Amino acid sequence: MESSIYTRPPVSGGPAIPGYGSGHGNGGAGGAKNPRRRNSYHPQRLLALATYNAQTLRTDEKLVELEEELSRLRWDIVGLCEVRREGEDTMILKSGNLLYFREGDQLSQGGVGFIVHKSLINNVVQIESVSSRVAYLILRITNRYSLKVIQVYAPTSKYSDEDVETMYEDITRAIHTSRTHFTVVMGDFNAKLGKRSDNELKMGQFGYGERNARGQLLAGFMEKEGLFMMNSFFRKPKQRKWTWLHPNGVTKNEIDFILSTNRHIFNDVSVINAVKSGSDHRMVRGTLNLRIKLERYRLMKSTLRPAPIQLQNPERFQLELRNRFECLVDRENVDDYNDRFVEIVQTAGSKAFKAHRSKRTH
Repeated sequence: MESSIYTRPPVSGGPAIPGYGSGHGNGGAGGAKNPRRRNSYHPQRLLALATYNAQTLRTDEKLVELEEELSRLRWDIVGLCEVRREGEDTMILKSGNLLYFREGDQLSQGGVGFIVHKSLINNVVQIESVSSRVAYLILRITNRYSLKVIQVYAPTSKYSDEDVETMYEDITRAIHTSRTHFTVVMGDFNAKLGKRSDNELKMGQFGYGERNARGQLLAGFMEKEGLFMMNSFFRKPKQRKWTWLHPNGVTKNEIDFILSTNRHIFNDVSVINAVKSGSDHRMVRGTLNLRIKLERYRLMKSTLRPAPIQLQNPERFQLELRNRFECLVDRENVDDYNDRFVEIVQTAGSKAFKAHRSKRTH
């Protein structure tokens, strides 16, 4: 089969977007700016992000197969797990789409990456791998707003909890490096998060299955980093919730998730059953509606807080309240008592506030 890869670099500085160089083991892919970037993305259009454990994209034939499957879907960025390609590189495929990958911690195993639709290549500002399990890209939305997409491939159950905690530390580094207005974390977390408990605000009411110990670690991480588990905020039939099929052909779990620091930007998160490329995982796709004007309003609303009132003479204010409250003793009607109580507080408070303002203006 004809190779799908065309080696023209998408930006200056070498065969990959980075003048990366560091390669493997130290998370040293430095990331580079894209001097050819233009604002080809329109901020009012829907943006489709997907995560998919492909199990292998080691050969060019597997890449062609995946692209053929994607051609029947609506997508913009696909985060990849278990790429299993050697090294770290970024390249333009013959389709015009951009492929980035970073190999796993063992040769021909694991690894993460992205496929970016050709229409968005000029908006990719930076791609960087933090480790062999965590990579991210930054997409320019407008001159002021950017989206960070972090792709994760978590250790399986044969790895220790320490390895999992190291991965979460890598995700934290990715979140807090190069701050952006929007952040999405997605991938194969190899954890069953299940349904939310009563005090969990970062999960919706449509979780699936039962939580395990790794799921509890994920729940704690979500709370720590302020991440919403977007799969759980959209009602779907049970057969459209699971993302991984056990080799026994019976057990089905939800272990692939899309998380976000802002849940309001998502219109939908769905499991896609149409991608048939030999993986035992199903693709998860989230649809974002990045309404910049609305987000700007929310940001301003959250930061505009009334200045605290400082009383010139707190003792005089308390004395006036005490004297006025003595008049309430003889009132038997509850409604009358309440109305008079509110009137007293408003009157006394208004006097104290006016005096404070008067002092400031002179």
